[in-house]
Amino acid sequence: MAYTAPTVAQFRTRYAAFADVASETVQYWLDEADGDTGNWSDETRPRGVMAYAAHKMAEQGLGTGAMPAGVTSFKSGTFSATVSDAQAGRTGFNSTVYGREFLDLARRNFGGPRLAYEPNVSVG
Repeated sequence: MAYTAPTVAQFRTRYAAFADVASETVQYWLDEADGDTGNWSDETRPRGVMAYAAHKMAEQGLGTGAMPAGVTSFKSGTFSATVSDAQAGRTGFNSTVYGREFLDLARRNFGGPRLAYEPNVSVG
């Protein structure tokens, strides 16, 4: 199956939290993600592109949703929020659920280290 870049409509179907984000903004991040996943398998690349784009937009505060992961308490009047230490320590792709999905897909594409074995051959 040949790779087909995901559309804005497909992205919004997968990640409804970004339904109100401008189409141009979503397309911008889809295009950037497409370039950064060029060496991925055709099977997982569309999901990787969408997860990458969602992560980048979430980092910028775009999209909507329920209480963010790791928030242990929330107040509204003069705003107050408490974040768990585990969540506060997360950075990079680990800082959003979308980024963690991207990392999981990346691991599927590239796995662990490859080892080469060359037997000891003695010439006597």
